[in-house]
Amino acid sequence: MHPLKRFAIYILIVLLPAQAWARAEIINLRHWTAPEHTRVVIDTDEEIQYTVDKSTDKIQIKLSDAALAKGIAREYILNEPGIARIAFSVLSAGNVRLDLFVAERSESKIFKLKKFQDKPYRLVVDITLPEVEKEESQAREQVKVVKKDKIIVIDPGHGGDDPGATGYRGTTEKDVVLAIGKKLKYILNSSAGTRAFLTREGDYYVPFKKRLSIARELGADLFISIHADAARNRIAKGSSVYCLSTGGASSEAAKILARQENMADIIGGTLGEGKGNGESNSIILNMFQTNTINQSKNCGSKILTSLGLINSIKFPRVQEAPFRVLKFPEIPAILVETAYISNLQEESNLRDEKFQTVLATSLAGAIRRFFSIPDPPVSAAAPADDKTGKEAKSPAAEKYPLPVAVYKGKKSDNAVRTRKAPVFHKVNKGDTMLKIAHQYQTPVSVLLKLNNMKLRDPLYAGRELRLSRSLP
Repeated sequence: MHPLKRFAIYILIVLLPAQAWARAEIINLRHWTAPEHTRVVIDTDEEIQYTVDKSTDKIQIKLSDAALAKGIAREYILNEPGIARIAFSVLSAGNVRLDLFVAERSESKIFKLKKFQDKPYRLVVDITLPEVEKEESQAREQVKVVKKDKIIVIDPGHGGDDPGATGYRGTTEKDVVLAIGKKLKYILNSSAGTRAFLTREGDYYVPFKKRLSIARELGADLFISIHADAARNRIAKGSSVYCLSTGGASSEAAKILARQENMADIIGGTLGEGKGNGESNSIILNMFQTNTINQSKNCGSKILTSLGLINSIKFPRVQEAPFRVLKFPEIPAILVETAYISNLQEESNLRDEKFQTVLATSLAGAIRRFFSIPDPPVSAAAPADDKTGKEAKSPAAEKYPLPVAVYKGKKSDNAVRTRKAPVFHKVNKGDTMLKIAHQYQTPVSVLLKLNNMKLRDPLYAGRELRLSRSLP
């Protein structure tokens, strides 16, 4: 090498800052908040080495041989449960310090995660408020003590660092299933005989073990996990329902789905949850579990019937697979794949609040039938308001938002028309399109088309609805 070139390289080495030679670059900082904890995630392009120094109100993490990527802020104001703010400081010799200003009575857990699927290397800081966690647990136990209604635990899948499946338009599974779960909770809590709770109320990840614990503390009578399916084949579509299998899966598709869903703890970044869920095989395989699975199938069948009236069905029967999130020996548990988020039309449906409401209403009706609880009384749509021209809302409709006309979905793959069904139905007070569809086992889309109706059209008592193209 020419002496001048050698000298130029030497000058560059001396003059360039130490950060330029760092092995790991901090490329992002993210956080998610639950009522009792906050999770902070630092993404890096390489595995990072660190040391920790904790005090009463601060966690100090020194990141060795690290650099801040362009665009990373030096300070983040959070003001979330357990943590007020985060600050980065660039030290000499290519080191970076991370200061987390936390609540005095908080506890923390810090760990690394390796690259997994599309996730980079991650340094995770979990900040927990034990007092809040204890209060929440006690409140759930109290529900079990004084319970009068059937307790339904609704589990919106994924959350936080685990988005689940993503649609072509960028729709994430974790968002749509949370929206559906909240609507289902509202509907169930608006009628007598049922009381519903969510395993998560926002965008954060709940480990499998915690989801099971929440259901047990509440004394759940039913656990329903809500998801949105996906496939490489964008033509794939339809709803499906699954229950636990203590052996193999009922189909190869069920086996693949269970394998994907069971990796959620790894994707969500849960430490120490990778193997098993605390249930021994001797418990899972006993007769009690077999009885529970039979109940789960019964509930799942009713849900399939309801879903078949508003969407196409992937499998005509409840499928079985070893889902970790369904491993209850004493609580009927089902997993519902609402629709294919990878299918353009079904992704559009899942994004639509009207479809979400109809889907939640359909699930609620099936759950009530499983528990033999009569449908709550609802009034038919009121006439349009003379002043505004808009449909007037009755108190009953506001309390229990059953749609007057439901989503114009695709014809069900498994819907069966009654051979000698009447040609017309006279609308009674309290009827809804979904209720009439159930009564005559006719897809809602067919009823809407036969009567030249749209989603928002009012359904007045006394109107005659055509059920068939055949003349009387």
